[in-house]
Amino acid sequence: MKHFLLSVLLFVGLGAWAQPTAWTYALPAPAGVAAVAADAAGNAYVTGSFVGGSTQLGGTTISSSLPGRCLYIAKLSPQGQVLRVTKLEGAEEGSNTTGIAVDDDGNTYVSGRLHGTITYTGGQTVGAIDENFGYTVMLVKCGANGRVRWVKQAHGSQGGAYGASHGMGVAVDRAGNSYISGDVTGGYVVADALYLGSHRRDGILASYDRNGQVRWARALTSIRGSSGSSFALGVAVDNAGHCYLSGHSGGGWRLDGVTVTNAVESDYLALFDSGTGQVQWGRNVPSNTWGGALAIDRRGDACIGGDFVGTADFGNGLTLTSTTPTGYVARYDATGDIDWATAVNTSVKGVAVDQQSRKVFVTGSAGPQSYLTRLNANGRVQWQELVGGPGTSGGSGIAIDDENNVYTTGSFTGSCHFGALARSNAATQGYLARYGSHQPGRSGSHDNDFRTTTLNLFPNPAQNQLILRLDGQAEAGQATLYDHQGTPVASRTIQPAAADVHFDTSALPDGLYVLRVAAQGKTTTQQVTVQH
Repeated sequence: MKHFLLSVLLFVGLGAWAQPTAWTYALPAPAGVAAVAADAAGNAYVTGSFVGGSTQLGGTTISSSLPGRCLYIAKLSPQGQVLRVTKLEGAEEGSNTTGIAVDDDGNTYVSGRLHGTITYTGGQTVGAIDENFGYTVMLVKCGANGRVRWVKQAHGSQGGAYGASHGMGVAVDRAGNSYISGDVTGGYVVADALYLGSHRRDGILASYDRNGQVRWARALTSIRGSSGSSFALGVAVDNAGHCYLSGHSGGGWRLDGVTVTNAVESDYLALFDSGTGQVQWGRNVPSNTWGGALAIDRRGDACIGGDFVGTADFGNGLTLTSTTPTGYVARYDATGDIDWATAVNTSVKGVAVDQQSRKVFVTGSAGPQSYLTRLNANGRVQWQELVGGPGTSGGSGIAIDDENNVYTTGSFTGSCHFGALARSNAATQGYLARYGSHQPGRSGSHDNDFRTTTLNLFPNPAQNQLILRLDGQAEAGQATLYDHQGTPVASRTIQPAAADVHFDTSALPDGLYVLRVAAQGKTTTQQVTVQH
């Protein structure tokens, strides 16, 4: 039986999920950071690439012993310390990484494009499927220890050294199925053994199981043929079968009887069945939009973001107007209906959603400065934080953990200030920054939350019974037990002045669970183990 270490209590208010408090670190990254993800414990996962023997991530040196381009995947603690680095070395110029996702077990999934051959731990090598095809779509899975588990590729048979197939976004569900988006060009497009026909600058979406076996792969077909495009950019998935794909199209596309048309280039959003890959619907985001940043919330609604100029008519009476390039964020429900659309008066490059409150966090550039903006669940801008000058900066990627700590990537030049943290460099370089609480596991200031002395949970591990004791409880509340997939398995009402609350765990499978207690206008959660 696998044993789990008990976690510390996580204290968050119901209003919680309150806004973060300060920049807690800002790490220079001379070669830049391509993408960032975060886990529930506040660890950050980043990926990028460099040429030239070595680069820096904060105060850590990442070195490569092989000539060519080195792709890297790094895990950092909530304090910004680099805990481990995985290197894929020796790729040809043009190879890169573009997206990263992490699952509940700490496995990481990285998308990108490959040209040439990469070498990783133990001297193992993987080459592009056929160098005559140029770049290939690449998906890499690393285990929780950072070791490469497998590398998968898809490609189109475009001749020449610079045939265009690129991996872009990546996502993973709780079953360990991964999803990768990108674009392919060639008369013979394949994803593993799946033949997808002839395509030119068309979007691709593919899914692999936890062992790297392809589940399905789909390619969009441009309506304009060789003069059109249907680039796939972002992908996001939940556990209810929703798999969203965002992208940018010139002229529109078709697949499975679904057709999306546009007279000029614009963003699009589509919903696929995550089990079969069947497209459910597609929506053309208004003309003259570009970006494709994507995030999904716990209800299965999707937020897409980017830039627009002129008049953007989202339908349902929602119209945004701007005479200059301006950022937008829009939310669609799982039926394809628009909920809201908001102009944020900035350039939008990354979008993340808090799963509890459904608040939306956005990053990009506001003139010469990086920014973080928060929208409430109805799309209204609530708050903005700028990176200070006099230097210039621009945000690109964004992720959020369970405590509303926000992780963002971008670049800066000159002297810039992340709150009280000053960073300066004459040449342009990348950064990874965290905005949130200085105390890991705690977001904002919640001085009135439960104290550790008022909540007792025993025995832990539990065998046949779990007992919750709230000393001095003065108000009614609710206690809910969730399994490792976030599914409620038991719920109990807490009566005022109640002594003990009992949960029967005799029929529950062995494993890790989370007890969430809502009372006194506050919420607290604690991990528990069931072990028979």
